Amino acid sequence: MDRWRGRRLAGLAVVVLLVSVTAAVAAQDGEERWIVVRDANGAELTRAVLPASGEVAMRYRNSVYESLAEEHFLVDGDHLRLVELRAEELAVLEEYYTALGASRSPPLSEWRVAVERPPVALPLRIQATELGQRTLLTEAGEIELWRLVAGRDDTLVILSVERAG
Repeated sequence: MDRWRGRRLAGLAVVVLLVSVTAAVAAQDGEERWIVVRDANGAELTRAVLPASGEVAMRYRNSVYESLAEEHFLVDGDHLRLVELRAEELAVLEEYYTALGASRSPPLSEWRVAVERPPVALPLRIQATELGQRTLLTEAGEIELWRLVAGRDDTLVILSVERAG
């Protein structure tokens, strides 16, 4: 009987792999989602495909330290869940976010810390000013939110997630 155990486990592994791949393809085909940026009046400014992982990040210039920081999120249904913070300066994480336990990650030489914070409901309203230079980081590239509303009186942008329809 022991000679069949390896074959059974290999067969089970193949079945699990096929089910996983089929589910992933089905999710991509029927569940494509977009992260959409609108102005305060609801007019669409831009959109980008949200990766199947649901990972998205926001980079900005901290107004106190004048250095870059990033907030990394997972889109979970109609909520954003903050999962990691990154910053050029440790003080941004410890003093601004009160997030302790950061470590340095080469080769970028930035500070990182995993966090658990309550999810934030979408749509998310963000002030996209030139001072903060808020930039949405997606798999497709960078979206400089502050440039989308440059020269306007109202610098509010609204982020939401929509399903392809």
